[in-house]
Amino acid sequence: MSRPRPASVLVARYADGLLVGWLAVFVWIAARVGHALGLGLSGTSLSAVYWAGAVFTAAHFGLSYHLAYRGGGSAIRERPAALGWIPGALLGVLALTVGMSLAVGAGSARTVTSALITGVYVLTTWHYVKQVYGVGRVGAAFAGVSLSAREVWVLRYGLYPMWFLGAAKMLVGNGGYYLAGYRVGYGLFPYWVHDVLQVLVVASVVPLIVCFAGIAVRRHGAPPSLMLAPYAAAFLWLGLPTNPVLSLLLLAPFHALQYLAIGHRAELAIADEAEVGPIWWLNVFAGAACGGLLLSRWAPELLDDRFAAHDGPRLFAAAFFVFLNIHHYVIDATIWRSKGQLVRAVVRGRAAPPAAPVAAPEAAPAPA
Repeated sequence: MSRPRPASVLVARYADGLLVGWLAVFVWIAARVGHALGLGLSGTSLSAVYWAGAVFTAAHFGLSYHLAYRGGGSAIRERPAALGWIPGALLGVLALTVGMSLAVGAGSARTVTSALITGVYVLTTWHYVKQVYGVGRVGAAFAGVSLSAREVWVLRYGLYPMWFLGAAKMLVGNGGYYLAGYRVGYGLFPYWVHDVLQVLVVASVVPLIVCFAGIAVRRHGAPPSLMLAPYAAAFLWLGLPTNPVLSLLLLAPFHALQYLAIGHRAELAIADEAEVGPIWWLNVFAGAACGGLLLSRWAPELLDDRFAAHDGPRLFAAAFFVFLNIHHYVIDATIWRSKGQLVRAVVRGRAAPPAAPVAAPEAAPAPA
């Protein structure tokens, strides 16, 4: 018997908009008002925000692996490059850099490691805006909004100037950033490129406004909240960020909340259990969070404390950071394709279990 398809929601009807963007918008507004009034977070508040963000960010890493590798060996055979060859090659490169650093000295692989970390940051905003587009398309499908080819193009590429701006921060001025003791960034472009991109980012909101206005006219009402919220949050936090500390603390957790909302819907759509509910989802979330924290924080810290030089770079923290992020980008670019099985399951609701096999009729006796 087919399972009943749930309503077109990700988590809960009145929570979806908050999870995919409106909460980020409200926090951005509060941060701006607080800055104008001279208010800020205390040390205790910053610590609480940091660890809450760490849990959600770790959970979204773990959930992406759960969705990608849920079929075990069959999932790898279905996507051998994204789930097999690329992570294997990346593991080989990182193992080599860590091994050389431990055997010869931290400086032996510093150039390669710095380049890999820089590559992660160059791709980060691209990963963010692709997710915004994906969530927006799911919101359009839930609301029954038909999009023209031009609107699809605007929604897909309209936030790319923000990616270029994010990448430019790593590629102008010879970098002043460090991660785990490694210098990040290259001075490939002059400073004026960054300034030009800032203007382009502000201008990029115009075609998006026109696109959403056209949707509103056709609907005779506001665009779907689930569609508009991620774009509004992305423009504010990526195009008009608050102070760097808050952006560093909150941008990744807001991205993770958005992912967890769409991931919740995906988990429901592919679940094998006959009955799913809050306890079932809590188990999935807790497992993803613990797995993500283990790989992103606890394991590299333990290994660095045991093997890395006290006054040198954190070799394993850098290696785990590079692997988790690059592989996560590759996974999401593969499993969340617009015409892929997972997206179809998310849009259509919980998938029905396979039908029971029907016994084949007995063969008729061969004619004499």
